[in-house]
Amino acid sequence: MMREISKCVELEKYVTKILLGLGVPAHLSGYRYIREAVLISITDMEALNRMTKYLYPEIAEIYNTTPTKVERAVRTAIEASWARGSYGLMEDIFGYSSDSGRKRPTNSEYIACIADKVRLDYEGSILVS
Repeated sequence: MMREISKCVELEKYVTKILLGLGVPAHLSGYRYIREAVLISITDMEALNRMTKYLYPEIAEIYNTTPTKVERAVRTAIEASWARGSYGLMEDIFGYSSDSGRKRPTNSEYIACIADKVRLDYEGSILVS
C-alpha cells in the first residue's frame, strides 16, 4: 500500500515537472486540469478518445466545475505554454515546437503526447503494480 502511494506521488511529481518545463503556468486552473487528464490517461488511454463525453466531465466533477470550463481552461493553458515553453522539451514530446511555426497541438494531442512520454519513461517501474 505504501509503495503504491509513493509511486503515485513520484508519478505526479514527474508530470508536474514536464508541465512546468513546457511552460504551463501553474497558477492557471488549466494546469491542474491537464495534470489530472494526463494522470487519468496514463492508466486509461481510451479516455483520450472520449474527451468531451468522459475526460472533461470526470475532471469537472473532481474540481466542482463544468466540462465546458475545463475544456476552455485546458485550451488557455496550452496556448500559454506554447508561447513560453522549452523548445527542446516540446520537440522531444511533440516532435515539433512553437519555434517551427506550426500551430499548437489540440487539447487531446497535447495530453496524449505527455501521457505517452510518461508511460514510456516509466514503463515497467511505476505503472506496473
